[in-house]
Amino acid sequence: MIIRNRILAGVALATLLTTLSTAGSAASQPHVTLLMPTQSVEYWALYIKGFKKEAQAQGINLDVKVTNYDANEQATQVEQALAQKPDVIVLVPVDSSAMVPSIRKIDQAKIPLVISNSMPDQKYSRYWKVFTGPNDISNGQAAAKAMIQGFKDKGYGASGKVIVINGPMGTPPQLQRYQGFVDQLKKDAPGIQVVGALPGDWDAVKASAAASALFTQYKDVKGVYTENDAQLRGTVTAAERLGLDPSKLVLVGHGCDQSGVDLINAGKAYADVEQSPFDDGAYAAKAAKMLATGGTPQALQYLPNPIATKADVNVCYSQQK
Repeated sequence: MIIRNRILAGVALATLLTTLSTAGSAASQPHVTLLMPTQSVEYWALYIKGFKKEAQAQGINLDVKVTNYDANEQATQVEQALAQKPDVIVLVPVDSSAMVPSIRKIDQAKIPLVISNSMPDQKYSRYWKVFTGPNDISNGQAAAKAMIQGFKDKGYGASGKVIVINGPMGTPPQLQRYQGFVDQLKKDAPGIQVVGALPGDWDAVKASAAASALFTQYKDVKGVYTENDAQLRGTVTAAERLGLDPSKLVLVGHGCDQSGVDLINAGKAYADVEQSPFDDGAYAAKAAKMLATGGTPQALQYLPNPIATKADVNVCYSQQK
């Protein structure tokens, strides 16, 4: 009986120690809140996968809050996050201007902030510790360089009309990609002129409607820059419906997803600017872990953005095995 009681006591003690160890481990995991614009767009769904995978590897206790490109709702979610007092907040801003008051509140609460993917005006950079994600000015510049080379390759020289299918108006990627694209064209090939632009909201159907309107309004368009690959698909659809041959156009997309690569391989698009959503999420998760554990990560961490053409589509994340 005594032996049996000792065994039971030993089991109970082992169970208690395991429970305490597990509780201690959970308590030691940094609590990170990730504020996202949406999950319905493929890019953001892949971004969250990349973030969660890295968060698991880094031992992060993650809370994800998602809106649908609603700046007011995201501001409310910031208030909710502040009430929960996480160790770090990672914010993908819905609107670069509308989110500034929320960014200030996070700073006032002394919670380290990682701005991910979409950088607000850098004059507010004192309110965040790290930015991770694309350099969208550079992305627009890369797209302009691809457009210029495409004009040469297709025999159009250094002059002609170009239209742009923007992302959601007012978002940092839309503003900055457009700025980089237009400024680089003016610098390197002023004869290639942007004659019109409409938003496609990262959506193929909306982009198709926008491209149709622009193709109808502006005759003899030689090139199109679409600020993501869903919009590239929509633009190709619009061109074909109007009897335009996409292979005769210089179509430059952004993202390098499988659909963009397929269009390049089919000769229906000229180039794509690489941006990996998996890396985008992983960069932010790594920065959050470093901040949560007292580290000092590099303040600016940009994703690489090589240009993919038919000769080198293997630079695209979607082609990596």
